[in-house]
Amino acid sequence: MRKFLFALGTLVLLTLPGTRQLAATTRPTPAAPTRPAPTADEQLFAGLVEQVGTAIQKNDMKALGQLMTPDYTHYTPDNNVGHRTEELAYVGKWVGTTVKQVTPLKVTRRGDMAVTVASSTFSGTFEGKPFSNTINMMIAWELRDGHWQMAVVHSKVVNA
Repeated sequence: MRKFLFALGTLVLLTLPGTRQLAATTRPTPAAPTRPAPTADEQLFAGLVEQVGTAIQKNDMKALGQLMTPDYTHYTPDNNVGHRTEELAYVGKWVGTTVKQVTPLKVTRRGDMAVTVASSTFSGTFEGKPFSNTINMMIAWELRDGHWQMAVVHSKVVNA
């Protein structure tokens, strides 16, 4: 008897005019999540990272040097350590370099210190040989005399 009543109830529901309409109604597709507007710090450091990329692309070691503290240190992907003078000499040998940021910039700031993390693709020629690498870079920034400068960079190659 229960099965009969259940079947009869289901049949009645399916024959109601509004039921067919509800079943045929398309559901709206949820909107893709939107990224919130960048914070003031994100805008500031995105601009600084862009200045670094532009200086490299233009082979402007003076501009790049102004973005480095005097005691700048770079922990490189090949487990070496480079300081300001060596870094400027090395990057200065890159020819026709392009720099393209490929991940969003993450920024953490505490007072006059900040850390940024992002990945960028660097392509060009070094000592006559072409190169192209995607590098993940963590940069520690220091506010000195009213200007943000890179104090420490740690980078690693991102494998495809």
